[in-house]
Amino acid sequence: MEKITQESNNETLIIDEFLPYLLAQASNLVSRQIDEIAAAERMSRNECKVLLTLIDNEGVSLNELADLMIIKQPTLSRIVETMVDAGWLDRTVVARDRRSVNIRLTRSGIKKAQPLLLHARKMDDLLKEDFGSAYSKELKKLLLQLIKKNNIPGIG
Repeated sequence: MEKITQESNNETLIIDEFLPYLLAQASNLVSRQIDEIAAAERMSRNECKVLLTLIDNEGVSLNELADLMIIKQPTLSRIVETMVDAGWLDRTVVARDRRSVNIRLTRSGIKKAQPLLLHARKMDDLLKEDFGSAYSKELKKLLLQLIKKNNIPGIG
């Protein structure tokens, strides 16, 4: 357990009690689980995230999808291009703004996303088993409040 002392007022911060550190550790653990699922499905983490995000968000723009996934738009453009070529995604030009495209899952993409959705639900169920359903709901509520309060785009 690492301690950080702030010299101005001699306060000690124990890193294991620092909320941003704990959130980053939790995120890292979940990312590793997603990596395992992705590897099992022969996909990248970001391809999995695209499919899972689009299951509930049909016809979103590239910028909206980038915000939802918390990824840079140029990086996402390359991922989407690969997934369009694989037949998992479809892009359609937005009629009111020809510079913008909407992205949606194809039938093949939906089929590819189904096992990922099952894995995601299993991960969620395991957390509920570990912490209980009420605590899990409360944790989700608190995290959504944190996200909304800090104006993280595309969430909440």
